[in-house]
Amino acid sequence: MRWVVLLLAFLLPALAQEAPPPDLSPEVFRIARELRCPVCQGESAAESNSGVAVEMRRIIAEMLREGKTEEEIKAFFVERYGDWILYAPPRRGVTLWVWVLPVLGLLLLGLGLFAYFRPKPLPKELLEEAERRLKEPPR
Repeated sequence: MRWVVLLLAFLLPALAQEAPPPDLSPEVFRIARELRCPVCQGESAAESNSGVAVEMRRIIAEMLREGKTEEEIKAFFVERYGDWILYAPPRRGVTLWVWVLPVLGLLLLGLGLFAYFRPKPLPKELLEEAERRLKEPPR
Protein backbone atom coordinates (compact mmCIF):
# COMPACT_ATOMS: atom_id res chain seq x y z
CA MET A 1 0.00 0.00 0.00
CA ARG A 2 2.85 2.35 0.83
CA TRP A 3 4.38 1.94 -2.64
CA VAL A 4 1.04 2.85 -4.26
CA VAL A 5 0.93 6.10 -2.31
CA LEU A 6 4.54 6.87 -3.27
CA LEU A 7 3.83 6.06 -6.91
CA LEU A 8 0.79 8.35 -6.93
CA ALA A 9 2.76 11.09 -5.17
CA PHE A 10 5.31 11.06 -7.98
CA LEU A 11 2.97 10.53 -10.95
CA LEU A 12 -0.02 12.75 -10.17
CA PRO A 13 1.91 16.04 -10.46
CA ALA A 14 2.72 15.08 -14.05
CA LEU A 15 -1.00 15.17 -14.82
CA ALA A 16 -1.49 18.65 -13.39
CA GLN A 17 -2.52 21.28 -15.91
CA GLU A 18 -1.59 24.90 -15.69
CA ALA A 19 -4.56 27.24 -15.52
CA PRO A 20 -4.63 30.16 -17.94
CA PRO A 21 -3.58 33.52 -16.55
CA PRO A 22 -6.55 35.70 -15.56
CA ASP A 23 -5.81 38.24 -18.30
CA LEU A 24 -5.81 35.56 -21.02
CA SER A 25 -8.88 33.81 -22.37
CA PRO A 26 -8.86 30.00 -22.10
CA GLU A 27 -9.07 29.63 -25.88
CA VAL A 28 -6.05 31.89 -26.49
CA PHE A 29 -4.14 30.01 -23.79
CA ARG A 30 -5.03 26.61 -25.31
CA ILE A 31 -3.90 27.63 -28.81
CA ALA A 32 -0.75 29.33 -27.50
CA ARG A 33 0.20 26.15 -25.57
CA GLU A 34 0.35 24.29 -28.89
CA LEU A 35 2.84 26.80 -30.35
CA ARG A 36 6.51 27.12 -29.40
CA CYS A 37 8.01 30.37 -28.31
CA PRO A 38 10.52 31.23 -31.07
CA VAL A 39 13.08 32.72 -28.66
CA CYS A 40 12.72 30.47 -25.58
CA GLN A 41 14.08 26.96 -25.19
CA GLY A 42 11.35 24.44 -24.41
CA GLU A 43 8.56 26.89 -23.57
CA SER A 44 5.26 27.34 -25.30
CA ALA A 45 3.96 30.74 -26.34
CA ALA A 46 1.49 30.50 -23.44
CA GLU A 47 4.17 29.92 -20.78
CA SER A 48 6.81 32.36 -21.97
CA ASN A 49 7.01 35.98 -20.86
CA SER A 50 9.21 37.07 -23.77
CA GLY A 51 8.07 39.91 -25.97
CA VAL A 52 7.63 37.60 -28.94
CA ALA A 53 5.36 35.25 -26.97
CA VAL A 54 3.29 38.16 -25.66
CA GLU A 55 2.90 39.39 -29.24
CA MET A 56 1.94 35.88 -30.41
CA ARG A 57 -0.79 35.71 -27.76
CA ARG A 58 -2.03 39.16 -28.81
CA ILE A 59 -2.18 38.05 -32.46
CA ILE A 60 -4.04 34.86 -31.49
CA ALA A 61 -6.61 36.89 -29.51
CA GLU A 62 -7.01 39.34 -32.37
CA MET A 63 -7.47 36.57 -34.94
CA LEU A 64 -10.06 34.87 -32.71
CA ARG A 65 -11.98 38.17 -32.49
CA GLU A 66 -11.90 38.30 -36.30
CA GLY A 67 -13.56 34.88 -36.37
CA LYS A 68 -10.55 32.84 -37.49
CA THR A 69 -10.49 29.15 -36.62
CA GLU A 70 -7.77 27.39 -34.66
CA GLU A 71 -6.49 25.77 -37.87
CA GLU A 72 -6.27 29.14 -39.63
CA ILE A 73 -4.35 30.62 -36.70
CA LYS A 74 -1.90 27.72 -36.64
CA ALA A 75 -1.50 27.94 -40.43
CA PHE A 76 -0.62 31.63 -40.04
CA PHE A 77 2.19 30.82 -37.59
CA VAL A 78 3.39 27.83 -39.65
CA GLU A 79 3.59 30.08 -42.72
CA ARG A 80 5.62 32.56 -40.71
CA TYR A 81 7.93 30.15 -38.79
CA GLY A 82 7.58 26.74 -40.44
CA ASP A 83 6.39 23.43 -38.95
CA TRP A 84 8.93 23.87 -36.16
CA ILE A 85 6.58 26.30 -34.37
CA LEU A 86 4.05 23.52 -33.68
CA TYR A 87 4.60 21.41 -30.56
CA ALA A 88 2.87 18.52 -32.37
CA PRO A 89 4.20 18.77 -35.93
CA PRO A 90 2.16 17.15 -38.70
CA ARG A 91 2.80 13.43 -39.11
CA ARG A 92 4.19 13.37 -42.62
CA GLY A 93 7.61 12.86 -44.16
CA VAL A 94 10.40 12.47 -41.62
CA THR A 95 8.16 13.18 -38.63
CA LEU A 96 5.95 10.25 -39.66
CA TRP A 97 8.94 7.94 -39.16
CA VAL A 98 9.43 9.35 -35.67
CA TRP A 99 5.94 8.06 -34.82
CA VAL A 100 6.04 4.80 -36.81
CA LEU A 101 9.51 3.40 -36.02
CA PRO A 102 9.04 2.98 -32.25
CA VAL A 103 5.78 1.10 -32.83
CA LEU A 104 7.42 -1.12 -35.43
CA GLY A 105 10.36 -1.72 -33.10
CA LEU A 106 8.06 -2.78 -30.27
CA LEU A 107 6.15 -5.11 -32.60
CA LEU A 108 9.37 -6.72 -33.81
CA LEU A 109 10.59 -7.07 -30.24
CA GLY A 110 7.31 -8.73 -29.25
CA LEU A 111 7.49 -11.13 -32.20
CA GLY A 112 11.09 -11.97 -31.37
CA LEU A 113 10.29 -12.64 -27.72
CA PHE A 114 7.28 -14.75 -28.71
CA ALA A 115 9.38 -16.82 -31.11
CA TYR A 116 12.16 -17.26 -28.54
CA PHE A 117 9.95 -18.29 -25.61
CA ARG A 118 7.39 -20.30 -27.61
CA PRO A 119 7.44 -24.01 -26.72
CA LYS A 120 9.43 -25.88 -29.34
CA PRO A 121 7.75 -28.94 -30.90
CA LEU A 122 9.33 -32.24 -29.90
CA PRO A 123 10.81 -34.50 -32.57
CA LYS A 124 8.39 -37.14 -33.86
CA GLU A 125 10.59 -39.99 -32.60
CA LEU A 126 10.40 -38.74 -29.00
CA LEU A 127 6.62 -38.41 -29.20
CA GLU A 128 6.25 -41.94 -30.58
CA GLU A 129 8.53 -43.30 -27.83
CA ALA A 130 6.50 -41.53 -25.12
CA GLU A 131 3.23 -42.86 -26.55
CA ARG A 132 4.64 -46.41 -26.68
CA ARG A 133 5.73 -46.19 -23.03
CA LEU A 134 2.31 -44.94 -21.98
CA LYS A 135 0.59 -47.87 -23.69
CA GLU A 136 2.85 -50.47 -22.03
CA PRO A 137 1.49 -52.08 -18.88
CA PRO A 138 3.29 -50.99 -15.70
CA ARG A 139 5.94 -53.40 -14.36
